Amino acid sequence: MKNKAFLGLETGGTNTRVAITDTAGNLLSYVRKGGGNPNMEPNAKENIFNAITEAAKQADCALGDIIAMAGGMGGMGGYGGYDDESAVEWISELTEIDGLICPKKHVTDLVAAHRGAFVFKPGIVAVSGTGSLTLGITENDRYIDNYYNFWWYENTSAKGIAYNSIYKIIAGETDESDSDFIKAAFKHFGVNDLPELIELGIKGFIEDYVKRNKHFGDLAPLVTESALKGSRLAEAVCNKAAADIITSIKIVGSCFESESVLTALVGSVANSAFIKNRVTQILSEKKHNKKYSLAEPELPPVLGAVIMAMQLVGIAPNDQILNHLYKSAESICRC
Repeated sequence: MKNKAFLGLETGGTNTRVAITDTAGNLLSYVRKGGGNPNMEPNAKENIFNAITEAAKQADCALGDIIAMAGGMGGMGGYGGYDDESAVEWISELTEIDGLICPKKHVTDLVAAHRGAFVFKPGIVAVSGTGSLTLGITENDRYIDNYYNFWWYENTSAKGIAYNSIYKIIAGETDESDSDFIKAAFKHFGVNDLPELIELGIKGFIEDYVKRNKHFGDLAPLVTESALKGSRLAEAVCNKAAADIITSIKIVGSCFESESVLTALVGSVANSAFIKNRVTQILSEKKHNKKYSLAEPELPPVLGAVIMAMQLVGIAPNDQILNHLYKSAESICRC
């Protein structure tokens, strides 16, 4: 007899993650594949299919034995995808897999990140990775984000900080401290010097939008590492990203009744050493509209999706289930 199970799915422009747990919250399998956001990855549906079927096989679980599935889906658009029926309709096609006949819930990846970070508590998640948005769920269970509610957005994603860096190089906003960073950036784009980089820019870098964004996004770790090594250009870009993350948090935080608001950072950019340290430093200063307590996420987004799958069939995770999920998170973090 195979395992009865819950399936959590998280998709983004870079990764698709699937976690399958038993009914007590114990991790049965965890699989990561390529991007599952169809706006950024042409093989999104194939990646999601492969991740789900491989995870089921590893868990010794037939698709028909999955009790419920929830997916935090990149590409639905901010928290707006949470109750946007048109978005749910097209995104749900990505999980139409023969044999997977259980109840399914599709929300934006931002909601899954929040559920994982705080489980059932109010708070704010600032996500900066492949994409960047900030979502708060208030004490009154109201969903607020910086863009879809306030129309305020600054791109602190991986590609965003990379574009800013390259444009500063082209604009000549550099000094001697940036020499190693500039050489590495030239190598990344396959050019020998600034004139060649400028010419590449004139041609649009890479014609295909998706490939261009991915190529820039792949440069982001170099930006954050160079900031740590003293590149003034990289420092300026990362300081601006940190300041913009803070502004997003404070905009969303203005909607909370409490004077103290839990906050978590999610994503590779937000959690890079330089930017995370800077955000932590700024939040500790006494000049904000609220007191923002920075906390580590309790669970990764993919396990936040598992919790939503349980809720979909009327199961409110008790302390025992949550403790098993916390142990499952430790296994995922080691993968």
